[in-house]
Amino acid sequence: MDVFGMAMQAILVGGLCAAAQPAGAEGATPYGYEYYAMRRGLDNCRIRFEREHTGRVAFLGGSITYNPGWRTMLVEHLEARFPDTEFDFIHAGIPSMGSTPGAFRLARDVLSAGRIDLLFVEAAVNDQVNGRTPAEHVRGMEGIVRHARIDNPSVDIVMMHFVDPEKIEAINRGETPEPVANHERVAAHYGTPSIDLAREVTERIRAGEFTWDDDFVDLHPSPFGQGVYYRSIVRLLDAAWGEPLAPDAAIAPRPLPPEPLDAKS
Repeated sequence: MDVFGMAMQAILVGGLCAAAQPAGAEGATPYGYEYYAMRRGLDNCRIRFEREHTGRVAFLGGSITYNPGWRTMLVEHLEARFPDTEFDFIHAGIPSMGSTPGAFRLARDVLSAGRIDLLFVEAAVNDQVNGRTPAEHVRGMEGIVRHARIDNPSVDIVMMHFVDPEKIEAINRGETPEPVANHERVAAHYGTPSIDLAREVTERIRAGEFTWDDDFVDLHPSPFGQGVYYRSIVRLLDAAWGEPLAPDAAIAPRPLPPEPLDAKS
């Protein structure tokens, strides 16, 4: 095992221990609040995993999704969390791909595998660094979410916003980075959970927990940074799945807004 792999293994062990804490546990976040919005939750995929013991999970994004790190740790977490479930994982990260190419390749790279139960999607970094316009932020991300919901109305989606230096600067000015704000419009419109990792990393740096240059290192996170992402996503899952399923819980279609935010999505 190489140095990166050994570091990841250490983070995974620590991350699984941290995941046992309830969401919002003391010390979990620097200022006592979380960075996710739960909206309509993640019950559909949980029913599939927990009661039907099958599940297909897809990861769509750019290089931070393509590279080993948070994604590989999350695969192991899901397998450990649902040990009787037969999973199929679709790894659809391609470096430099934001929401516009993501919308165009969704059918080929994700939906062609069959019914998707849980989709993790991220495009905030590449929509920023590739200079996409605010209209493209909405159009591309809505294209992904709406197409996925048309293909499988019960699919659960987690939208993530990763960090880069431009986002840190914007957040420290008291602003919400444009790609994050525009992707959040889509998440709110379709009721999908989301997690603002850009704000969390920025505020953890501000709180003195770690530094960008020495610890997180780059927008392609170090093993330490990958662990930050991983543990934050697990806290969202803990909050979504913390209580037992109701005996009569059943998979149900997610409402599809009749009007898209952008007709060209």
